[in-house]
Amino acid sequence: MTQVPVHVDSHMKDFEAHLKAVEADFEYYRAKRLEPRVLYYIRRGSVPLYDLLKAVPGAEDGSPVARVENEVEPHDHVHDELEQRIRTLEDRLDEYVRSIAATTADPGTVDVVIDDTRKESGTYDAFFRIAKRTHEGSMEQRINQLNRELDEGMFVIDVLRRALMASGKLTQEQLELRRANGTFAGPWNGGRIVARAWVDPEFKEALLSEGRLALRDLDIPPGRSGSILGVAENTSAVHNIVVCTLCSCYPYDLLGEPPWWYKHEIYRERIVRDPRGTIRDMFDLNVPDDKEVRVYDSTSDVRWMVLPERPDGTEGWTEEQLAQLVTRESVIGAAPALQPGQPVA
Repeated sequence: MTQVPVHVDSHMKDFEAHLKAVEADFEYYRAKRLEPRVLYYIRRGSVPLYDLLKAVPGAEDGSPVARVENEVEPHDHVHDELEQRIRTLEDRLDEYVRSIAATTADPGTVDVVIDDTRKESGTYDAFFRIAKRTHEGSMEQRINQLNRELDEGMFVIDVLRRALMASGKLTQEQLELRRANGTFAGPWNGGRIVARAWVDPEFKEALLSEGRLALRDLDIPPGRSGSILGVAENTSAVHNIVVCTLCSCYPYDLLGEPPWWYKHEIYRERIVRDPRGTIRDMFDLNVPDDKEVRVYDSTSDVRWMVLPERPDGTEGWTEEQLAQLVTRESVIGAAPALQPGQPVA
């Protein structure tokens, strides 16, 4: 494959990794979220196939159905232009994931027998698996193909939404509420991620080893965290803290804006030279001398967050309760998670 030249001042260094991440996430949500749920509605009779066909814009009056197209003229592989197109793909993927969640949330109580929406019972017929698709060709051709497929996916979601509303199974109020409570960037996502890791050892293992791929279980849009979301676990022997020594790279698409000090030159310079002292002086947090301090440098391609230790006295708590103990500072490593009953600073 032709290598794309990267300009020295480009934030995105690994174009191929970002594009592969979009391809993998889009294929996952297409084959394991959207299409299985469309088939679910059809198979259970909740939204018959013909109701879907009638919901296609223009079908009710016999007018031709507009074909979804997003043909993009080829461009030279200029780094800043290509970076923007990949960033746009990442943003469009986020909207695709949110739209699936808002439209198909809680499809019903009957077991779904297709891909990841099936109930895990130890038996599964591979016959029902939805075929995977691949994207071939140059980087330019793959970007164009992904844009077309995202258009087609959003078209399917729109038709399903219309059919659900026409049948009374989804209202505009429900849709707006789901969107308002949906998986948008902010500290609450950090809380959900950390809380799930505290109560689910398998999820925690996947989070530490695979990062962003584990977030699919929570239907959290991947955002612009590139090909890698690094997660460093705080333990009784190690305390981790995150910095971006170049500028202010941070998984903000997942966790919202970082605290003001994260972008400040004083923090970026001091935390590298004297991490233990900086943590003590800036955040009033004393890391014991026998505990190792590790500093992780976030970049546009690899963005880091910290998995704080679970507070004592939280046995039996729900994930929602635990998530309330997670703060922006704790997922950077500047503070531990809140203790039960401790107010947010």
